[in-house]
Amino acid sequence: MSTEDPANPSGGAVNPAAANPQNPAAPAPAAAIDPSAIEQAATAKARAEASAQFKEATGYDSPEAFKEAKLKSEGKLQELADTKTQELEVVKGQYHQTLISNAILSHAADAIDPSDVAALLSGQGKVDTNGVVTIGGKSPADAVKDLLASKPHWAKPQGQPGSGAPPHQPLADGEKTQQAYQDAAKRGDVLGMLKINNGVKQ
Repeated sequence: MSTEDPANPSGGAVNPAAANPQNPAAPAPAAAIDPSAIEQAATAKARAEASAQFKEATGYDSPEAFKEAKLKSEGKLQELADTKTQELEVVKGQYHQTLISNAILSHAADAIDPSDVAALLSGQGKVDTNGVVTIGGKSPADAVKDLLASKPHWAKPQGQPGSGAPPHQPLADGEKTQQAYQDAAKRGDVLGMLKINNGVKQ
C-alpha cells in the first residue's frame, strides 16, 4: 500500500526549496563596479597628495593662496618704492626752490628788501635739467630788473654822479651758492645738494 505525499500529490521529484520553506534562496548576483566612482576616488587622492606636497614646499595650502600672498608682498614693495620716490621729489623740490631764491637774491642788491623780490618772483621760477634758473622765461637778472622798473618804490634810491655812492656790488656769496648747486646737480650729488640747502659748507 503506497502513501501519498500531501505536499506532492503528483508524485514527482520533490524540490528541496519548495519542501523546506526555511531554505534560503540562491544568492543575488554581485553589484556592478562603477568605473567613474573609482576614477573620482583616485583623482581626489592625487589632489590631496599634491596639495600636501605643495604646502610642504611653499607653506601655503594652494597655488591660489601662494599667489595672493605674493601679490600682497609685491604691493608692499611697490608702496615702499612709491614712498621713496615721493621723498626724493620733496628733496628735489626743496633744492629747486633754494636755487631759485638764491638766483633772485644774487641780483636783488638794488632792492630795499631783496626778500620781498624773492617772495614775489620765486613762484615763477623754474630749474632745468642742468640746474639753470629762469624766472618767467627770463634770466634772474632781467626778471629782477623788470620788477624794480615796474615797482620803483621797491628800489633803493640811486646816488647822483659824484655823490660818492658806492658802486653796485653783486652778492658774491649768493652766486657762489647757486654755482655750487648747479655743480652738485650736474654730478647727481643729492647729498651735496642737501648740505648746500641746509647751509653746510662743502
